[in-house]
Amino acid sequence: MGLATVMVLMVVTAAVGLATTVGRAPAAPHHSHGRTHLAAIPAVDRPPPDPHPAAPGTIVTSGQDQSDPVLYRIAGRYFLFTSGIPGSDPVNVPVASTTGFSSWGPVIDALPVLPGWATPGFTWAPDLHRFGSGYVLYFTALLKGSTPAMECIGDATGAAPDGPFRAEARPFICQPQLGGSIDPRVFANAQGTWMLWKSDQNIGGATTPTTMWSQSLSGDGLELTGRAHALMGPDEPWQGTVIEAPDLVEVAGAYWLFYSGNWFNQDAYAVGAARCAGPSGPCADTSALPFLASNAQGAGPGEASVFADPDGTWMLYSSSHSSIPLPQIPPRPVVMTRIGFTPAGPYLAAGGPPPSLEAIGPPLWPH
Repeated sequence: MGLATVMVLMVVTAAVGLATTVGRAPAAPHHSHGRTHLAAIPAVDRPPPDPHPAAPGTIVTSGQDQSDPVLYRIAGRYFLFTSGIPGSDPVNVPVASTTGFSSWGPVIDALPVLPGWATPGFTWAPDLHRFGSGYVLYFTALLKGSTPAMECIGDATGAAPDGPFRAEARPFICQPQLGGSIDPRVFANAQGTWMLWKSDQNIGGATTPTTMWSQSLSGDGLELTGRAHALMGPDEPWQGTVIEAPDLVEVAGAYWLFYSGNWFNQDAYAVGAARCAGPSGPCADTSALPFLASNAQGAGPGEASVFADPDGTWMLYSSSHSSIPLPQIPPRPVVMTRIGFTPAGPYLAAGGPPPSLEAIGPPLWPH
């Protein structure tokens, strides 16, 4: 594929289909603040290996299909975001907070109003990043009127990590020639801020290999700048034709990419790890085998993200694959496992979730 055919396009819906539009003009750059996991992993983070690798995870919370988990820490609280909760009264972007991991505040909707292009009840894979004094929430949603059903990435702004966020009117990233775009994730270091995502070539069950991408972000997080870079595609048997859900971390100058491979509703779904030359790639697998595959805690784990603070580094993920057809979804609680790094790459480590934080008062919203 040539670069001309994979340019990131802004799209709007119309009654008869899609129309391409020019992107929003970049705002003046200002200082950005990332999730604590993005570039804060210590140069030496080598806890003991997990003595029980067949059951490495600790259940963080229970709930209905809490897939695509991502953790954010600010002002003495942890905020846990997951994919949307479908139903007659859907929760678009669920978020709950805690000062420990045994008791959580109520789940609220960080994005109570979807943009006009998004179909209610079909939102996935949120991510959050702080820019200046505000926050940008990125999310995946089903594009109204698309045939076959196509997903695109949206963005929304807010003053607090739990929202409420207000969505921009148009999709932030959508590649209709490649089946759409999903799984946004931000990476930031001293050199800049980047958006990672997946182009959805497997739309409608297609066997076309998918691609994971990266592109630099403007100072306010609301524009892509420069050109898109292809990070990697599937090249190992266990991946099939699908790789997705990228999350990039930097450890002592080395770049490690966590991702999921194969179909999300199959036992073969698993988490992979790759080493990248930098935020723009290229990336190559650290092993011909998955980093985390089906185990005693569930078949088909995936949709991982990485969180780090001064106490260590953890990977959050869904312990088992999704079930089709909807809405008969089994409970998939968020699972967390500690990880460590050597020069050869990441490994499953011993230890439970991050330590509890000193309580700073009641939850940020009423029960």
